[in-house]
Amino acid sequence: MGSVEQSNVKKEIKCHFCDIPFKKTLSFEYLIRDIENIAEDANSILNSSAKDLLKKLEDVPELRGEIKDNSVMEKHDTLLKQLMSFVFNPLNCKEEITAAFKPFEMEPFFSSQRYKKTIGAENKRVDILGEDTSNANIIPIIYQAYCIILDKVYNYKLPVEIPFTFKLTDSQNQSVKYYNKNFDISYLQVKPIAKLKELKHEDITALFDRDHDLDFWNEIIPLDKFEFRGFMRFKYNNITREHVVSELKSDLLDKNTIVSVEGYKRIQEKIRSLMDNPLVRFGLVSFSNDIESGGKKSYLWKPIVADSKLRYKDYEGSIYQQAFEEKRIILTRDLKEGKQTSVKKELLDNGISSHAVVPLIIDDKVVGMLEFGCPLLNSLTLIQVKMLYDLFPVFALAIKRSQEEWNDKVRALIQEKFTAIHPTVEWRFKEAASKILNSREDTASVDRIVFSDIVPIYGASDIRGSSLARNHAIQADLSEQLEWAYEILKIEKVIRDIPLLSDVSYKIQKHLRTLKLGLKAGDEVSIVEFLKNEIDPFLRLIKDRDPELTGPVDKYFEMLDPELGVLYKKRKDFEDSLTLINDHVSDIIDKEQEKAQDVFPHYFEKYRTDGIEYNGYLGQSLVKDLKYNEMYLKNIRLWQLLVKVKIARKINQIQSELRTKLDITQLILVHSNPLSIEFRQDEKKFDVAGAYNIRYEITKKRIDKALVKGTNERVTQVGKIAIIYSYVEEIAEYKRYIDYMMAQGYLTGDLEELELEDLKGASGLKALRVQVNFKNEKSCHINQQVLQEVTDE
Repeated sequence: MGSVEQSNVKKEIKCHFCDIPFKKTLSFEYLIRDIENIAEDANSILNSSAKDLLKKLEDVPELRGEIKDNSVMEKHDTLLKQLMSFVFNPLNCKEEITAAFKPFEMEPFFSSQRYKKTIGAENKRVDILGEDTSNANIIPIIYQAYCIILDKVYNYKLPVEIPFTFKLTDSQNQSVKYYNKNFDISYLQVKPIAKLKELKHEDITALFDRDHDLDFWNEIIPLDKFEFRGFMRFKYNNITREHVVSELKSDLLDKNTIVSVEGYKRIQEKIRSLMDNPLVRFGLVSFSNDIESGGKKSYLWKPIVADSKLRYKDYEGSIYQQAFEEKRIILTRDLKEGKQTSVKKELLDNGISSHAVVPLIIDDKVVGMLEFGCPLLNSLTLIQVKMLYDLFPVFALAIKRSQEEWNDKVRALIQEKFTAIHPTVEWRFKEAASKILNSREDTASVDRIVFSDIVPIYGASDIRGSSLARNHAIQADLSEQLEWAYEILKIEKVIRDIPLLSDVSYKIQKHLRTLKLGLKAGDEVSIVEFLKNEIDPFLRLIKDRDPELTGPVDKYFEMLDPELGVLYKKRKDFEDSLTLINDHVSDIIDKEQEKAQDVFPHYFEKYRTDGIEYNGYLGQSLVKDLKYNEMYLKNIRLWQLLVKVKIARKINQIQSELRTKLDITQLILVHSNPLSIEFRQDEKKFDVAGAYNIRYEITKKRIDKALVKGTNERVTQVGKIAIIYSYVEEIAEYKRYIDYMMAQGYLTGDLEELELEDLKGASGLKALRVQVNFKNEKSCHINQQVLQEVTDE
């Protein structure tokens, strides 16, 4: 339907129709009426042709009325071609993929030569992309019928296109192309066969608000109240390049695509389609080191030749190194020609005769390579390879992002297995290590590493309601999988009613009732075990016994995640949304933290929960050969507020990208009294030292749940920044920062001053709370002049 927009989030189309619900009749009367008008127009260049055709039609009255039998057209084939020549330009029949159809029929009664060779050939299969339902072929017809009714009956003009892509598969070589359709309904009329209700503006609005609910449309505009008479003309447009490029870009946005087996296969299939070569093989490698550096292969090393066949140094002096050094595509039409290397030999042994290597470049640095190989000589050309030109930067960014994620995993592993030492305090560990190495005693003790009189900073950006959203996602996935299994068992009960069916069906219903009441501890584990240990084996058993269940059972297993063995749809949406938020928050903090370290070095650690939290410490004892000043503490506190604004703005901007609706709350904890931290050798981490200072740690762990005194309202709210403190003296400084930020338009609204309910181990807490201004996009930054103005009393 012309007004239907296809978003990234696919809507399930509701349509109960399995057959066409309205009357449809083939007739040429509207075309003949136009030909009669041409015959009456003496100035028309087709005047004589029209008169000649009309004269012949006088002897064949059956072509003027309703045509119920194809034999009428077969009998008068020559006359039919003359009729169609007024619709189809005979000069274009070898170029255009076009055909005429009875209203809403699948097979044409007249088509161009190009149609017969492409769409209509016996070895070609047409599928509607993305619709995997029993009535997939009916849905486009229903959409199209409604467009025509709105146009011709209600005079509501719409483009008569439908938002479906058609996949054309060649069964001989498995090549795939994609098409859309243009419709010409000039010779199709629709008339009501019963009294219709008047469509009001609010009815039209309701229809388009629920454009995916065709059952609702049928309640407003019942299709069985209409008759379609005439014929339709379709023109197919090859959109393979646009579609595949768009799909590939979408695939590459998923960080798992280039590293997973299934994702990799999808890329190869789409590349074959785009290059119009079903024999093309695809390879992808990422560089963690330069080729000439003697480094090892990276984690993402998926060349055409199996990884075990070639060592890293085998690539030296090869076509790969040439592409790397010259930063250009290297095309080899015949691998047997030219200097033979171990790389060429392995490619030939793998059945590759022609080959291309494409360096992927970011900021003038090669981050990886694509390669294409084909078993046929001279079957690859630069034109084919450059058809992917728009995708090269996307592949490069996908590799870079994958490298960054890999580096994060490496760092996390180092932190898990080894001691992660922050650069600011590395000097103190070197001193302690040097003392041990210089000692002549085998049992030299390790110095206590303590940093005294330092001021802590703490901030958190938490996902509001993440646990509830995660539970809802789990409930939705488990319910859908259970319901799918239940429907299959209902089919089996009709075929072969065995006692065990009732028992299994009862258990499914029991689990569904449990899920409706809400997810409790242990429910997910028990239901997953039930699905894996009872349902899956049972479905495989009945599939083997009853061939009628092969299709439904296969579809059941196809929808499951291959690694988890359960439906992972809503949970994936949740995890992807949570990850996207955390990635943005983490990225902002990392970038701003680099700038903050440049002002004055300080200890800083960031970690993920269902959000992002950070700890920091600032003071003289942390640094060597530098002089600490309280101005640096003021700088970091103003920095905290500005970073919170940046984060809030960014998460507000990406809301439309989130498949699961999530948002963040943000807080800062103020603790002005200096404290000490000590490195714990047993845990390989820093902890706050001293019983009095432990109160600070307790407060950190509990403040995100703190309530405003006398209410059930949490102090942390979406779109606002909460600044938690204990003493009035601590907050005067922050009020000056807030005044400044309001004047700059970073913050808005009234400043809330709140008292908080006592927490276990922490009482007397207070808070300032202020609203972020999402309408002001002025960039947040700190310079010394601004800092001086804001911090001067």
